[in-house]
Amino acid sequence: MIALNDEELLAAMQPENRAIFMPLEKRPGPRMTPLEMIELNGEHSRRFFAGDFDGIMEHSLIDDPVYEFLPARIRVRGKEAVHRYHELNYEIVIAQVDPERRETPADAGVTLTRSFGENSFTTEISTMLKIGTGEPQRCYFNAVITFQDGKMVGERVWMDQKMNDFFVAGLEKDPEFFKLPGVERF
Repeated sequence: MIALNDEELLAAMQPENRAIFMPLEKRPGPRMTPLEMIELNGEHSRRFFAGDFDGIMEHSLIDDPVYEFLPARIRVRGKEAVHRYHELNYEIVIAQVDPERRETPADAGVTLTRSFGENSFTTEISTMLKIGTGEPQRCYFNAVITFQDGKMVGERVWMDQKMNDFFVAGLEKDPEFFKLPGVERF
């Protein structure tokens, strides 16, 4: 289990330690409208649920994508690592899907809010997930999704503790994942 250490987490979020993500004003390319960002992210999600990981890498993401997960403090950077992350995350997420109805428990109980900025949006989600084989329970997460040159840069995702533990356990099923270049615990 990963314990949340407030001092370490806050230190990792300080501007001088955040060189991983290029500041918005320095990102090349045109600014995207909120609708363009939502449409691209929706297409990214459709490819994900179809298991089209090559399509995600080709059409949705920049050449050097970055995903961060908190409180787990896992960073995944680069095409090979992000491709493998999507494969593993598919197995984690697809376990939540009802094979007959092809919907998640979240479909009936999701609460979603979004806020938009320059080439970025933040989404806050409250949803019902099984978290393995148990009964559906309320889970919460937030994601900041950034864009550059008409593609997604990646995501920074904050999860509640029970969702975080389930997610990390899913990634740890493949011990080779954490040995890939670009995958780190920070």
